[in-house]
Amino acid sequence: MKNNKNLLYILGSLIFFALVALFYCAPVLSGKAIIQPDIINYRGSAEEMLTYQEQTNDRVYWSNAMFGGMPTYQTGAQYDFDLIKGIDKVIRFLPRPADYIFLLFSGFFILGLTLFKKWKYALTGSIFFAVGAYFFIIIAAGHNAKVHTIAYFAPLVAGILLLYRKKYISGFVLTTLFMGLQLQANHIQMTFYLFLAMMIFAIVQFIYDFKAKELPSFFKASGLVVVATIIALGLNASRLLATYEYSKETTRGKSEMSLLKSNTDGLDHSYITQWSYGKLETLNLFIPNLMGGSSMSTEDDLQNYFSQLQTTASAVGEDEFNQQVFQALAQQPRSTYWGEQPGTSGPAYQGAIVVFLFILGLFLVRGQYAKYKWWLLGATILSIVLAWGKNLQWLTDLFVDYFPMYDKFRAVSSILVIAEFTMPLLAIITLYYFIKDEDSEAFKTKTLTYVGGATVAILAILYVGAGAIFSFQSASDSYTTTEFLKLIGQANPNAIGFWESMLRDLDNALIQDRIDMFKGDTIRTLIFVLTTIGLLYAYQKKIIKSSTIVVLAIGALALIDGITVNKRYFNDDNFVSDYIVENPFPTELSVKLESEANSNNNVAQIAYKVPMNFALSELAKQDKSQYRVYNTTQSTFNEAGTSFFVNSIGGYHAAKLGKYQDVIDLYFSGNPAAKQYGIKDESGMINVLNMLNTKYIVHGSIQEPKIEMNPTAFGNAWFVGNIKAVNNANEEILALNDTFLEEQVILRNDVASTLPKTIAQDSTAVIKLESYTPTKMVYKASTNTDQIAVFSEIYYPHGWKATVNGQDVEILKANYILRALPITKGNHEIVFTYEPQVIETGKTVMIASNVILIAVVLGGLFLGYKNCKKEKDNFKNEDNKVA
Repeated sequence: MKNNKNLLYILGSLIFFALVALFYCAPVLSGKAIIQPDIINYRGSAEEMLTYQEQTNDRVYWSNAMFGGMPTYQTGAQYDFDLIKGIDKVIRFLPRPADYIFLLFSGFFILGLTLFKKWKYALTGSIFFAVGAYFFIIIAAGHNAKVHTIAYFAPLVAGILLLYRKKYISGFVLTTLFMGLQLQANHIQMTFYLFLAMMIFAIVQFIYDFKAKELPSFFKASGLVVVATIIALGLNASRLLATYEYSKETTRGKSEMSLLKSNTDGLDHSYITQWSYGKLETLNLFIPNLMGGSSMSTEDDLQNYFSQLQTTASAVGEDEFNQQVFQALAQQPRSTYWGEQPGTSGPAYQGAIVVFLFILGLFLVRGQYAKYKWWLLGATILSIVLAWGKNLQWLTDLFVDYFPMYDKFRAVSSILVIAEFTMPLLAIITLYYFIKDEDSEAFKTKTLTYVGGATVAILAILYVGAGAIFSFQSASDSYTTTEFLKLIGQANPNAIGFWESMLRDLDNALIQDRIDMFKGDTIRTLIFVLTTIGLLYAYQKKIIKSSTIVVLAIGALALIDGITVNKRYFNDDNFVSDYIVENPFPTELSVKLESEANSNNNVAQIAYKVPMNFALSELAKQDKSQYRVYNTTQSTFNEAGTSFFVNSIGGYHAAKLGKYQDVIDLYFSGNPAAKQYGIKDESGMINVLNMLNTKYIVHGSIQEPKIEMNPTAFGNAWFVGNIKAVNNANEEILALNDTFLEEQVILRNDVASTLPKTIAQDSTAVIKLESYTPTKMVYKASTNTDQIAVFSEIYYPHGWKATVNGQDVEILKANYILRALPITKGNHEIVFTYEPQVIETGKTVMIASNVILIAVVLGGLFLGYKNCKKEKDNFKNEDNKVA
C-alpha cells in the first residue's frame, strides 16, 4: 500500500511538472509558438538541405547555402537507425518549449528519487534546479541543443551515483540510456563541462573508497561507467564520428595559417574569453539584478534616465546645435547592465533559496552526505573561477593550453551551468539533512542561526551601502560620455561646459536606475531568505510539525522566485502566431504580420526584413542557375536569412570551416593588421568574390535593397593557363590578393610539382555545370589540350569524390579554399559526389549499439524483476519461520 501511494505521488509530481511547463508556455495552447532568433537562423541555413531531402527522400549531408558550402552535421542532419533520438522524441512529448522545461524538472526528479527515495524532496529539488534563469534565457534565445543537453545532466548523474552505491544493474541501465540521450542532444561543450564536474566526483569518491578500503567497488563502478559510455557513443556514432571528422577542419581545429592568429590549434584565447563573467557578477546567482539584468533595457528599467532626458530636452531650448546633439544622445541606447561582458540577455540567477541552502549545507551537512558536499563544492568553485575567463587569466590559460578539448569551446561564462546544477543539488541535500538526519538538534539550530544571521547581515549591508560599495558604472558609460564630448568639442567648443553638466546628470540618473534595481532585488532576496529561515526554525521548534509542509512550502517559494525572475526575460512576448514561426522569412507584409509587428518586437524584426526577403525571393525565381550572393546590408557572416533564398558567401554558425574563416578574417573583416601583409585595398576581397562565383552583390539597406550583378564572377568552373606554386598556407592565402585567378591557379608545391607549370592555351575550351544538387554536381568539359579546371566549390577533404568519365580522380585543393582537377584533352563528364564514409561507418556501429541497448534494458528489467521476486520470497520465508 505504501509503495502504491508513493507511486501515485510520483505520477502526481510528473503531472505537476507538465502543468507548470504548459502554464509557463500557455500561449502554445492557443495556437502560438515560441520565436527564437537562433532557430530562425537555423531555418535559413537548413532550407536547401530540407528542400532537397523532401524532393529526393535522401539524407543530405552537404549544403551550399552558407559560407560557400559546408557539411550539414551541425545544421540539422538526420541519421538512419537513430533509435536513441526516437526515445528522446517520446520523452519530449509536450509542445516546444514546454518539452524542455518538463525535461529539466523530470530529469532532476529522477536524481532526487535516487538520492532520497522520497518524492517530496525529489519534487522540491527539481524546482530548485529547473527554474534557474539561465535555462529560460537560452530557451528564449533558441539555444535548444544547449538546454536539451543540460536537462539530461541530472538523470545521467543519477545512474552514475547508483553505480558507485553498488546498485550495478539499475545504475548501468540508467547511465547507458541517459548518456546516450545526452549525447544525442548534441551539445558537446555542455557534456564536456559535466565531465569536468564528474571528474571531481571521481576524485572525491576514490579518496573515500580508499579510506574505507573499498577500491574494488570503485573500479568496478568506474569500469561500468566506461562501458556505458562506449555503448552511448555507439548509439550516436554517426553524429559523433561526423562531428569529430568535421571539427578538425573547422575553426575549432588546427590551422596551418598563422597570420592574424595568436593560436593555431583551437580557438584564439581572446575569442574563447570574450564572454567572461566578472568576479563580482557571480553574485547575481543570488541577487538577479545585481549587475542591472539584461543589456537590452526597457523604459521601465530606465525611469530616472528618461526623466532626466526630458529635463535635458527642456534645458536645450531652441539652440539648433544643442538640439542636434540632444537628438543624437536620445537615440543612443543606454543599458542598466554594468557588468564586464560585451552584452548579456540576463543574469545566471539560480535562486535566493537555493544559494542560501547551498551555503548552509557547507557548514551543516556531515556524515554519509559529506562526500557529496565536497564534490559539489569543488565542482561549484571550478565552475565559477573558470567562468571568470580573462578575469582570472592564468587559470584560463592553463586550461586552454593544457586541458584536452578546452580550447575548442567559446564563451567561458557558460561553464556556470555546472554551478547551476551543483548548487541546487547541495541545496536539496541540505534540506533533506536538516529535516531527516539524526544529527544534534542544537548543532542544526546553531548552524542555521549563524549562517542565516550572516547571510541576512550581508544582504542588509549591501542594501544600505550599495552606492558606497559599488560604482554601478561600466566601461561603456565612460566611453559614450567621452566620445560625445570629443565630438562636441570638435564642432562647437563653447558648448562643452553645458554638455559636461548635462551628461553628468544623465550618467547619475542611469546610476540611480541601477541602484534602484539592485536594492529592489536585494530586498527581494532578503525576503526569500528570511522566509526560508523562518520555515526551518518553525519546524525545528515544532511550530510546524509536518516535514512535508515545510519541504513543499520551500519548494513553492523557490518556484515563485524562479518564475517571477524568468518572466523578465522569457515571457508571453516570446510567443507569436505559429504561422510566423513556421514562415520566418515572409516576402510580403500581410495584415496579420503587420498587426503582430505593432505589438511584438520579435515580429517587428521579421516584418522589417520583408523588402529584403522579397528582393532575394525574386532573384531566386528569375535566376535558376547556381551562384552565390554577397549581402552587404546585414552582418554578412552573422545572418542566415540570405541563405533561405539563395546560396550565400555568408551565414550564421559558430563552427565554420577554418580555412573559410581565415579568408573572412584576412579579406572581409577590415582588420588593420592585414595591411602589414600587403592587403591595403579591396582587390583581394574582389578576387575571393569572383572565384566563389558571387554573381550578385546586395547593396543599399534592408528596407531598400539594391541587387547588382557582378560582371567579373568566374562562374561555376573555369580553365586556367598556368600555376602559381607556393610553399605554405600563409603564402597560399596571401596570393589571393594579387593573383589573376581567372588565368592562374594557386597550388601548394607538393601538388604543383606533379603538374606542368604552364598549360597550352585553348581558347575554345569549355567547362559547364550541367546539373546540381548539394551532394552531386555534373559538369561537361571539352578541350583540345590538357587543362586544369578550377571549381567554385569549397574544398573539403572528407567525403567528396570526383570522377572523370567514370574514372576516379584526386581532388586538388586550390586557391586556399577551392577544388581543382587536371583535365586531359577531349570531351569529358565530370561528376562530384558527396558520399561520406564516416556516415556509413557510423550507421553500422549504431545498428550494433541499438541491439546492445535493447539487450541492456531488457536484461536490466529481467534481473530487476528477478531480484525483486527473490526479496519477496525471502520475506515470505521469514514470515513463515516466525509463524
